[in-house]
Amino acid sequence: MLPTILTRAAPHLASADPSASRSSYRPRRPRSASAQRRNRADHAHPVKHLRLACLLGVIVLAACTLPRKPTPPSAPDVVAPVGFPATIRHLSTDGTRVVASAEAFERQRREATGGPVRILALSGGGAGGAFGAGALVGLTRRGERPQFDVVTGVSTGALLAPFAFLGPDWDAQMTDAFTSQRTEHHLAVGTFSLLLGSSRSRGANLKSLVDHYVTGGLIKAVAREAAAGRVLLVVTTDLDRQEAVIWNMGRIAAVGGERARRLFRDVLVASASVPGLFSPTLIRVRDGGKLYDEMHVDGNTTTAMLVVSEAVYYMPLSSVSLRGAQVYVLMNGQVRGLPTTTQLALGSILSRSFTTAMTYMSRTQILEAKQFADQHGMSMHVTAIAAGHPSVDPVDFRVPAMRALFDYGERCAESDQLWTTVDQLLSHTTKEGTQQQVDPQTECPGP
Repeated sequence: MLPTILTRAAPHLASADPSASRSSYRPRRPRSASAQRRNRADHAHPVKHLRLACLLGVIVLAACTLPRKPTPPSAPDVVAPVGFPATIRHLSTDGTRVVASAEAFERQRREATGGPVRILALSGGGAGGAFGAGALVGLTRRGERPQFDVVTGVSTGALLAPFAFLGPDWDAQMTDAFTSQRTEHHLAVGTFSLLLGSSRSRGANLKSLVDHYVTGGLIKAVAREAAAGRVLLVVTTDLDRQEAVIWNMGRIAAVGGERARRLFRDVLVASASVPGLFSPTLIRVRDGGKLYDEMHVDGNTTTAMLVVSEAVYYMPLSSVSLRGAQVYVLMNGQVRGLPTTTQLALGSILSRSFTTAMTYMSRTQILEAKQFADQHGMSMHVTAIAAGHPSVDPVDFRVPAMRALFDYGERCAESDQLWTTVDQLLSHTTKEGTQQQVDPQTECPGP
């Protein structure tokens, strides 16, 4: 989401090129000599506009400052949110906890079903989450939506994850969450809001929106499914420790009551809180009898999606049988786009640079997941918005834009053109073999 924000917030920086100003500006005749001098001064120093933009940025950042307690000094495995056990979460790099959790899941799964493990990983992507919601509804309508044993979510994928975890009975709520006027009202962001609006107020809007859908009934339903052996995981980024944190949402729900509902909601909000656009989420924790605050932000800051924890790559799961497991990776965006001319403007260059970095991170993690799957005899199915599809604006939460993405995902799933292979997804060309934009009404990621 950050690249688009940069583009929207600083379009006027293109005028910082003096030659561009001379070629495009047609001043009216000044009414006085002093006005003429002011006019010349303004156009002789285009960096003045850049300074103004920086000043606005400082004002906005100052408005975002939150009072907080210091971060806890102890390791995360002994620190826990107030009223919860430390086992509700772990760092992605905590090998001992990762392996122990995997082994416990394997034992519980064998006792419950004995069938192959089905894992659904939902990525970030902002408003692109509407594509994922539509895809799941389309799978329901086609009658081919698996019951996933493990569902993981990052950023907008975290907001989608509880509905994906609970299954078709929650499709109506999921559809409303990703296509309704309520979402547009809470999340729609304009250029003026980006420049002068408060990330705290936008954060409050996001929290209010998530609070509407995280009901007591949803918490109870998640707790029931978790008790049956299924797992729901959400990733946030602990900004103080600069680490990815994996939250077991089923264990949070199992605590029950309003306390569980609030923490469940806050974790989802934190995972979707893009720095600069939304305020961070402070989570109160207890360490050695004292209270501290942890600052959590967008899970997409550290990982694009979660198939396996980082620790798994250096701590083999020797006692966990994953052979035959089925991995489904649903990317709520594009992992390869079409060539686009980058304008010689600061906003355009920054936007394109961040987009490139995020795209490469997504592709790298998909390839790492594929390598892991191949090593352990797992099959892997992936999907994303097709490369030839018009670019997706991750902060365009208007109903028409989100509905179009929802309908696109639904149509692709219902027509059995949703899932594809990693090789095809990352191919340089569209199905026609050329790098050109195709009709979004016909192009789907799958064959």
